[in-house]
Amino acid sequence: MHILAALFGDPSHVAAKHTLTLKAHQLMASWLRTGEAMMRRLLLIEAAAYSKPNGRPLLRAPRKRTRHLKHFFAEASEKWRVSFRCFYGPLAPRRPAPAHAGRTLAVHKHPRPFIIHEDPRPHSLRQSRAQRRGASRKRYPPILRQDREIIIRRAPIHFRSAWALAERYEALLRAYNDPLPYARRLSRQLHATPHRVRELFIAPPEARERFESYDQLALAAETSAAVFNTS
Repeated sequence: MHILAALFGDPSHVAAKHTLTLKAHQLMASWLRTGEAMMRRLLLIEAAAYSKPNGRPLLRAPRKRTRHLKHFFAEASEKWRVSFRCFYGPLAPRRPAPAHAGRTLAVHKHPRPFIIHEDPRPHSLRQSRAQRRGASRKRYPPILRQDREIIIRRAPIHFRSAWALAERYEALLRAYNDPLPYARRLSRQLHATPHRVRELFIAPPEARERFESYDQLALAAETSAAVFNTS
């Protein structure tokens, strides 16, 4: 969490930028995935300390929420409606394929008719195709080695919205500052659906290099996961 704060500031600073370049967006998303993977393991260790409820676990259907128009401001991140999730939700449905997908266009085998178009311009103004091609092509002088550092790249710059990452960052920060409510909720969920405990061990490939004690934390999480094994 200190590395996240040092690299990107707090969530309000990220949201105030509104947009990020593609490279900066990918870097922050990678660090957030690492922090979320670490937080899931820590919450699993905390959830194993709570005893199993006496009553039968009830799996309630998701409630239908009434949509309300709300306004969120970057400088008031404590009022954002975010919550840290330990389990991944269902995948978003794929877009339906267009009606012409998989079809091949009909190709006419007979040659197209050859039509001669007479050029109305006088012969002195006519140019050959090679002459027009050479005239349209711009020739630049050679670039000296000492001048290469001031060349501006003409490749387009891609931008991504910063709000989604700011909300994930705020949710991770709230779980870090007050983990008890999230641990209690996770304990109830795992006692009701113990087979989902393996979802808490999903981590990006770069997490092993960024965790200070990755193996020790993984071993402690595995030991805590055995509490919810009812087989």
